[in-house]
Amino acid sequence: MATFLVRCADIGHEQRLGKQRRDVARVIAERLPEAAVELMPGRLVVEAPGDAADVLAALHGVVSVSPCRRVARDEVAGAAVAVARESLDAHRSFAVRVRRRDGSGLRSPDIARSLADAIAGATGARVDLTHPDVTIGVELRDGEAFVFDQVIHGVDRTGPAAPRAEGEPRFVVDQMLGRLAPRLRLLGYDVRTVHDLPDSEVARIAAAEGRILLTQDLALSRVRSVPAVHVLARTPADQLAEVLAELGLEPDPARLFTRCTLCNQHVEAISESAVAERLPAGVRGRGLAFFRCPVCGQVYWRGSHVERILAELAAAGVKV
Repeated sequence: MATFLVRCADIGHEQRLGKQRRDVARVIAERLPEAAVELMPGRLVVEAPGDAADVLAALHGVVSVSPCRRVARDEVAGAAVAVARESLDAHRSFAVRVRRRDGSGLRSPDIARSLADAIAGATGARVDLTHPDVTIGVELRDGEAFVFDQVIHGVDRTGPAAPRAEGEPRFVVDQMLGRLAPRLRLLGYDVRTVHDLPDSEVARIAAAEGRILLTQDLALSRVRSVPAVHVLARTPADQLAEVLAELGLEPDPARLFTRCTLCNQHVEAISESAVAERLPAGVRGRGLAFFRCPVCGQVYWRGSHVERILAELAAAGVKV
């Protein structure tokens, strides 16, 4: 078994709750059943088979992975020298970077300088803080030290994004764009909405289902493993116009009002008599076509509310 320091993209509210770390830990347990996973602030420590680095780096929500040595705090100098000896000799240069999360009171630059002196004495390599051949990383956490010389970036940072699926685009829309989703469905687009999920799970859904991610979360929009659009507009109609323009989409009038705006299912034609008790008095007996969602039961017809929606879309530059 080998030890891996896994850095997660927890930010803001997610960081306080640790939602993303817990989600990533759950997926690691599924992908690597033999692994042991420990949660720390902003980090996961994974004990897993030695070839697990690529598996871990391929998980959504992982910023980077470092195979490392985990030692007691007072053994950090010996671990740093041991790691350095595996990648350094007298002809190479190095730097030591220290990240500290402990109560020792020592300054990170002082710790780095002391470790650099020990490594230089043991290997003959020279220190180069600007363009080192090798960077020795050290993270100090609550009486322990993690020492490494590799940082493998995660798929969300490196990509490449999965290509857009063939045919009509499908979307996943986060909770910040909840009023955009029904308008996309109104145009016949397949839209999945997600609520209160960690960013890692949202990206994983988009990748697994071949969906384009729509969000107003700047950090989430920068995920490079899935196609994503950072929506800037504030009103739902302007948001719809922005998405269509950004993706070069032209709505098909034949697909208008073919999906339930509430639950995304295709609606089915139904007789007026079957839904008469649910219709306003002014709608009955006018010879209108009626449709019903087979899942939630919502009833649709083309009335004045439809014309208002079409006028709203036209005012935002969306022509159907």
